[in-house]
Amino acid sequence: MRHGVMTTAALRATTALVLLSGSAWAQETRPTDEKEVRLDPVTILADRQGTPVTDVPAAVTVVTGAEIEARGLTDIKQLTRYTPGITVNRQVNADPFSTFGGFTIRGVSGNRVQMLVDGSRMAERITDGTRDYMDLNFTKQVEMVKGPASVLWGADALGGVVAVQTLDPEDVLQGRDRAGTARLSFDGVSDKTGVQAMFAQRFGSQFATMIGIARDTGHEQEYSKARADGGIYGCGRQVALGAIGCNRLNPADITANRLLAKAVWTPSDAHRLEFSVDMLKRETKVRNLTVIGLTTSGSETTTGDVVQTWDRTLVQKRQRYAVEHTWTPGAGVIDELRTTLAFTPHVYDQSGKRRVRNAATGAEKIIEDYRKFTEDFLELDIQATSRATTGAAEHLITWGFDGDYAKTDFQRRDVTRDLTSGTVTESRAGGFNFANASTRRADLYIQDRISLMGGALEITPGLRYATYRMSPRPDGDYAAVPGSEPVVRSKAQVLKSLGTLYRFGNGWQVWGHYGEGFKMPTAEQLYVSNPSFNLIPNPDLVPEEVKSLELGVRREWGRGMVGVTAFQADYTDFIASFQPVTLPGGATGYTYRNLSSVKIHGVELEGYYDLSDNLRLNGSASWQRGTQVANPGAAKTPYTVAPLMGTLGLSWQVPDRPLTLDVVGTFASKVTRGTAGNFRPAGYGVVDVYARWDVAENAVLNVGVRNLFDKRYFDASAANYSGTSTTATSVITPLELQTGAGRSFNVSLDLKF
Repeated sequence: MRHGVMTTAALRATTALVLLSGSAWAQETRPTDEKEVRLDPVTILADRQGTPVTDVPAAVTVVTGAEIEARGLTDIKQLTRYTPGITVNRQVNADPFSTFGGFTIRGVSGNRVQMLVDGSRMAERITDGTRDYMDLNFTKQVEMVKGPASVLWGADALGGVVAVQTLDPEDVLQGRDRAGTARLSFDGVSDKTGVQAMFAQRFGSQFATMIGIARDTGHEQEYSKARADGGIYGCGRQVALGAIGCNRLNPADITANRLLAKAVWTPSDAHRLEFSVDMLKRETKVRNLTVIGLTTSGSETTTGDVVQTWDRTLVQKRQRYAVEHTWTPGAGVIDELRTTLAFTPHVYDQSGKRRVRNAATGAEKIIEDYRKFTEDFLELDIQATSRATTGAAEHLITWGFDGDYAKTDFQRRDVTRDLTSGTVTESRAGGFNFANASTRRADLYIQDRISLMGGALEITPGLRYATYRMSPRPDGDYAAVPGSEPVVRSKAQVLKSLGTLYRFGNGWQVWGHYGEGFKMPTAEQLYVSNPSFNLIPNPDLVPEEVKSLELGVRREWGRGMVGVTAFQADYTDFIASFQPVTLPGGATGYTYRNLSSVKIHGVELEGYYDLSDNLRLNGSASWQRGTQVANPGAAKTPYTVAPLMGTLGLSWQVPDRPLTLDVVGTFASKVTRGTAGNFRPAGYGVVDVYARWDVAENAVLNVGVRNLFDKRYFDASAANYSGTSTTATSVITPLELQTGAGRSFNVSLDLKF
């Protein structure tokens, strides 16, 4: 439900803030001793300690808060725009809200990638749901670990981990007693306007607080390069009856509100207590115009009903209430002990109201649908750090307990009001449904970074004893499928990891990493049922498992860095959805099933080179290849992964001027391999440009243009779509909505006081 390409109000507000930002409208020169200092990012995920990413035996990508602000990154898909090998797909299917499905890392996606905010889990995705409970306001940095990170962060970090760290009071204060920030932003791809303010205060030497408030308002994404006729799929939408073309998402109004508050008390040098409250609410209201017109059955014959209107609302909530205590005894076996207790509830609340008329009789009815999914985590994390010396070896030991108790609940209710007869009928748990469940995880872990040869050689073994127990809690609405009644599932397993890193020569490193992981099936996979679709649960599912090997070489020198990583991951008992099965009586049904194996291997490249003190060239690339075996003894078939992808960028800090210019190219090769019969997107290249201008000492203006040359291309995720289409598919999942966004503009103003 957009109104214009760029809101006049946003432009006026930005201009006003620039004028008010300081008496010095522009700094004429920047002293040479104030040139920007580029530091290697630090990773917490890789070792739970905080180490430069170039000093860990792992493949880690860090996107800093400064980069998020400078490039106007406002959602998780934009977050991965410059990270080859990591992608995010927008769900254009039966989900009318077109949310993001989650991250795909090295060909592994969905719930197999663990997502964290300040160390707390995010809810898992259900069918037609989302994992996007992430908001990029108040972000210190986002870390993405490629490959299993199960020993330190949980057995179900099968494909990798994406973790957000939020700002602390110290990050805002920066040594002062009082400080604040404000931000106004606009993103033209979805007409999103953002307003953010943060204030921090120090009270003496022991106490500091911080509060931040943000509000984003926007609409559905525009697809200026998509074809209204549906392209090779054609368009089955009934435009003459009021449906939208196959180049548009449902009109949407999206509002997100975020509150982040923290209080830090340091009563002594040995103790630090942090209390935090993080609350996100995102509301999406859509006019579901894709299905306006005559409805059809599964055999694509018309039912005689005409959908006249269908308004739908989605409310997502993520909250986190946490207390963290850090103790540094100063003597004894433990050097530092950090304990975090957090409660993190999630809500996915969907409702709809549609008006339907019978084409033959003229009778009308109103159907209201309600669907609510909640997943709440009570988490306890105890992390100890110990240091020791044995002979010539120095040990940095990270060990502790990581556990949580999760409650997963699903409710569904449909109310039909016949406007002719006045009758009202209600059904509960009709269609897609699964049993409620409780899950307990209780894990012990230890990792020892052993330094030898004066630090030239590091060997890092790790172990995790992981336990899961999932207990169904079916309520009165759940109808068990005979022969597939929900049962308690549990699993305990020891997971191993081993990392090595050897430094030699002039800045050279070679490193390797072996990791394992397993993931229990979700409550939906174990306990789902949908009688209308013959979808039945599979209580005999076994956990997915992975064994991964990575080998890498890096070199750092005065003006640059380059690194190459090769990896192979072997997944067994991979769970596939909607697999055909023969039901009693001979009918065809669908269920979840363990595949025999999936193997993915690839090569990744990253690096930068300072052409001069003010000019940096940087780039990265990823190549992947996957195969799968559906059943023991079956032939290998291609497993769809991202094609060869890369980025190449040039950053210029204009000499003696408060101005930085960036040009970034994003490239992908043609998809030549994948599931038989699927669409094969062509290769593409897209150029983005950005500018950062310090308009005053306390104000920064960021401007960007994405897809500068307005290129039409298909995202890599389009390779998961069939190359041919039925009428129903062209209505719900148009291939044209897998095109990338056309040229778009973004602008932001950041103030500090």
